[in-house]
Amino acid sequence: MTELEQIEAGLAALEAQRGLLGDTVVEMAAAPLRARLATLQTEQASAAAQQLKQVTVMFVDTVGSTAMSRQLDPEDVHAVIDGALQRFTAVVQGQGGRVLQYTGDGLLAAFGADETREDDAERAIRAGLEILHTARELAAGVQARTGVAGFDVRVGLNTGSVLLGGGVDAEGSIRGATVNLAARMEQTAPPGGLRIHHDTYRHVRGLFKVTEQPPLTVKGSDEPLRTYLVQGVKPRALRVLPRGIEGVETRMVAREAELETLQDAFQALCTDGGCRTVTVVAEAGLGKSRLLHEFENWTEAQGRPYALFRGRAEPRTLMQPFGMLQSVLAWRLQIADDDDTETVRRKIVEGIAPLFDDDGLAQAHLLGQLVGVDFSASPHVRGIAGDARQIRNRAFHAAAQVLRRTAQRSGAPLLLLLDDLHWADDGSLDFISYLEQVNRDVPMLLLCMTRPTLFERRPDWALLYGTHQRIELQALDKRGSRELVGVLLQRLDKVPAALRELLIGGAEGNPFYMEELVRMLVDNGAIVTGPERWHLVADKLLGAQVPPTLTGVLQARVDSLPPREKLTLQQASVIGVAFWDQALAAIDPEAPLALHSLVQRGLLVPHENTTLEGQREFAFKNQVLHQVIYDGLLRRDRRGWHACIAGWLGRIEDSRAREARGLAAQHYERAGDPVQACRFYTRAAEDAAARYANSAMLTFVERALALADPADHETRWRAHLVRERHLLDTTERAAHDADLQALADLAEQLDDEERRIVVSLRRAATLRGAGDYAGAEAAGRHGLALARPLERSALAVALCGGLADSLVGAGKYEAAREIAAQGLQLAQARGDRAGESVLVNALGLIAMEQGELTVAAAHFEASLVITREVGDPLAEGLRLNNLGSVYPRLGDYARARSHLERGLQLARRIGHRSTEAALLLNTASVAHLQGDDTAALALANAAFEAAASSGQRDLEAFARLVAGHAELGLGRHAAARSAYTESRDMLGALTLRSQQVFDPISGLARVALAEGRLDLALEQVEAMMAHMAAGGSFDGTEEPLLLPLTCWQVLHAAGDPRAADVLAAAHAELQAQAVRITDPQARRGFLQHVPHHREIVAAWLRHAQAPAVAAPAAR
Repeated sequence: MTELEQIEAGLAALEAQRGLLGDTVVEMAAAPLRARLATLQTEQASAAAQQLKQVTVMFVDTVGSTAMSRQLDPEDVHAVIDGALQRFTAVVQGQGGRVLQYTGDGLLAAFGADETREDDAERAIRAGLEILHTARELAAGVQARTGVAGFDVRVGLNTGSVLLGGGVDAEGSIRGATVNLAARMEQTAPPGGLRIHHDTYRHVRGLFKVTEQPPLTVKGSDEPLRTYLVQGVKPRALRVLPRGIEGVETRMVAREAELETLQDAFQALCTDGGCRTVTVVAEAGLGKSRLLHEFENWTEAQGRPYALFRGRAEPRTLMQPFGMLQSVLAWRLQIADDDDTETVRRKIVEGIAPLFDDDGLAQAHLLGQLVGVDFSASPHVRGIAGDARQIRNRAFHAAAQVLRRTAQRSGAPLLLLLDDLHWADDGSLDFISYLEQVNRDVPMLLLCMTRPTLFERRPDWALLYGTHQRIELQALDKRGSRELVGVLLQRLDKVPAALRELLIGGAEGNPFYMEELVRMLVDNGAIVTGPERWHLVADKLLGAQVPPTLTGVLQARVDSLPPREKLTLQQASVIGVAFWDQALAAIDPEAPLALHSLVQRGLLVPHENTTLEGQREFAFKNQVLHQVIYDGLLRRDRRGWHACIAGWLGRIEDSRAREARGLAAQHYERAGDPVQACRFYTRAAEDAAARYANSAMLTFVERALALADPADHETRWRAHLVRERHLLDTTERAAHDADLQALADLAEQLDDEERRIVVSLRRAATLRGAGDYAGAEAAGRHGLALARPLERSALAVALCGGLADSLVGAGKYEAAREIAAQGLQLAQARGDRAGESVLVNALGLIAMEQGELTVAAAHFEASLVITREVGDPLAEGLRLNNLGSVYPRLGDYARARSHLERGLQLARRIGHRSTEAALLLNTASVAHLQGDDTAALALANAAFEAAASSGQRDLEAFARLVAGHAELGLGRHAAARSAYTESRDMLGALTLRSQQVFDPISGLARVALAEGRLDLALEQVEAMMAHMAAGGSFDGTEEPLLLPLTCWQVLHAAGDPRAADVLAAAHAELQAQAVRITDPQARRGFLQHVPHHREIVAAWLRHAQAPAVAAPAAR
């Protein structure tokens, strides 16, 4: 309930108690409420009149009025100034503007204040030029009457966003930087001059004769301003609407099929004759005018004779009777805007009368009268001057005859080109329909270019006659958009991806939008143009907004809508580019009633699929339309509507809640409710993390922490925790460590023992990921010590699982087995299936490291079943990876590949790069063991990239190890040596089990042996021999039996007597592991399918069969 509603309810309650309380008490209590109610109602009424709009602001000021005041008495001065302002006001109103304020001897006006029109800036300039002309007439009159000279005016214009209404000037109130700059334009204009800001010039390029002025420095502006003095309107023939970017030749893109259709129509006209009409329909900016331009160029190049007529409607001709027909005649007869009436009459008569044999003068006079030229004194018009219908009918006949007789006289077909037909007045549209009927036999092609809005006025247009063809221009697809970007930016040496996406994504396939975006970037200095090459100032791309030229086009479209439809669009814009009908109803129950009409108008698009189940979803036609409408809303309205949407989204509690929470948070933030926004951002972050939508999660966390009250430790804990878990698997170590420290600090501030345990758990995981197993063990044991009073908690289970992993990493298998067994018992007692899966998996890792491969496989399979039952895709990926690691050691490559492939699909689906790295690494190992070293190398390199991107330094090292195996298998010894050396150095820098460094050392020995460099091979082997002599084992290395095999190979090649003992030990260990494999088929695979196992067996058989060498005789 609003404050106003609360006060009204309070007053009603007091009135109900008047009989009980008495008049005096009620009046005393009601007085302050009524005063507050009056204030609120006044504010509400004032606010209701406010609106944000793009307008063209005009300042007019009289020059010389002070000097005039010294020479004339006050009454004469008043008469001059007041008379001038009245005439200036009439000029402003005549061009569709509104005078907002009078400033003594000047005025302030706005064009587009009541209803935005696409040509508001043009209308304002025309009004400014007419005011200057009027002022010159007035000055001459003042001097003639009073002898006083010097009366003059100056005019300034600027275009931009302003706040209209709601101030002390009521409807005349206007605020904003646009107004201030317009005032500067007027103040710096010369007497008798019209100065416009570049923001106005953007809207009228090519229409007026202007002179750019030196950069203008004004107070309050960081950079000098680009301004122009307007000399006048360009002659019609010289007016060129800008196409493409100045200084760059641009070709038409992705409209070849449509151009070919027009060419076919022209060819058919030339061969078959007859009247035919083609209407090209497209939204603003999709290329109608460019298509027309290209078609004209093509027809001129054909060398075939034809008579050309052309006309173009403008927004102001919509209310001008027969304005389009007038445009056609003016173009054909070369009538200029500044021709006087007599000249216009003469051109009409000279251009039309000769086409007729006897009554040409009558036909010319009638047609001229119809299009607004005064022929009322003509004897051919005077008698029927009061009969508008007869004038219309006879003038229509005359115009149709002009076209027919032109075709007959020239012996060539006619080409009638009508651009922007959607702005044509109804009378002109009636004439075109009439023409199609009466001139069916005339060889004539009518080519009409229009927006779909024409069909709102004339639904049956193009359906009345069989010769009518319709072409629909669609937005450019991605390919066409990329091609146009290349054409527009051809002078840039390189188009960065960010700029390409800004243009393609921002324009959404609209060529005009794309060109205007480029123009805006040039104007704003983001693209610096030169005579030959351009260069980009990347920092300025960030401030790119909707170009004001587009704002005017779209705002005009919206302003022309019925009030209910306009309000519905405004309310929908608050929800987003896509929105739902029920969400709209939460703002205004009547708003959805206008959706069907807005879809019919092409402003909204219904979606077949919806992001919120059970809702009807709609979207704005494009993002630019949405942005223009949203930017035009007052902050008060935005906040209130955002609050309504946030409440609606926040109440969703079913399966759609996950999708809704992030949206609710955004709307709460925009509604100015940081507490609720923070709450929903945090829940949305947790939901996103559970679905591995990491990018969204990071965004939600950032917003939650930005909005969270420093004293809200609970929310900050949740936000830091969800982000820390993700950052642990990335390279962003500093950010991760900051989150971990924040968690530690919050645990202390909350004085919460469970949170201290969580910090220990997270710290152990961090150290384990960095290969510091000793530190991880210490952190894990610290956490367990804290958890003793909570032994049956889930945290204790998680701590046991983590500690077991740390102990395995440190090679402390018995201690790991013991802690894993304790944790498993605790998990089973609690019914903690997720924790049980972790600990069963830990037992599998211990067994695998100790060579109990079938036991390990059984544990991993059991853990996988539980994980799938729990529904944890990340854990499932890890279990599949472990199975993909153990089965190759058993020689079961098919099963290993099956598990690894499923794991990779999962890891990629959830975007977990560290798991993907491990799976790629094991897949590479399988490929190598199967002899496909080309594939193994590619997979190892992919594993390295994934490991690097997720900060898994141990996996990076092992990826280089497998790359070394593959390079050696391919016979590329130098590359193998480089990979093994990198792996050795990486592993040496990590706090891992010391024996793991022997994997790459073994590889270096094999490379040296393959190269015949026995001395270097022996050097590597001696390090491994010293390790074994000291009682060390190779448990925990990647290939525990490959290392002693390598030692034997090198020692045997060197004739070293230690070779036999090394081989015997390797064979004994191989057989010991084989004995523990009870399944005969698995045992056979272990011994025969693993290459180095097979080599150990073969070497042992050769050694056993070789004759004994006699010992040398004693001396």
